[in-house]
Amino acid sequence: MLVAVLRIPARVGFRLVAPVCDTRLTLANAGISMTKMPHIALFAIFFALTALQFEHLNQRALRWSLLATVALGVLVELEEGASRTGNCRLTDVLPDITGALIAGAAVLGVTTMRDWRGRRANGARQLPNER
Repeated sequence: MLVAVLRIPARVGFRLVAPVCDTRLTLANAGISMTKMPHIALFAIFFALTALQFEHLNQRALRWSLLATVALGVLVELEEGASRTGNCRLTDVLPDITGALIAGAAVLGVTTMRDWRGRRANGARQLPNER
């Protein structure tokens, strides 16, 4: 992660300027931002990997993973603005959040199916008179 975060400023030799960010929350900006499919995919992967670091996949783990994903998205936008290697737009965090929500739904789906199968398998192992 450290290499990925440092990659953007490293491209300009760490010569950074004060970022000028577009903080307007308009539909036009959101529409442009939501076309960034690599952001959706990469931040979905980041969210899933972050969530899997917790001992239990519960609401707390998912909330912290979402917070980490949003924080990384904001950091990337600030780096793009400070290095002038991209557009620093507040709405560019939307595809990052979208990726996190997609991954969150997938993680919850897999966890639910696993738990359901485990309960079903445990129920099938019991003798009929034990139920």
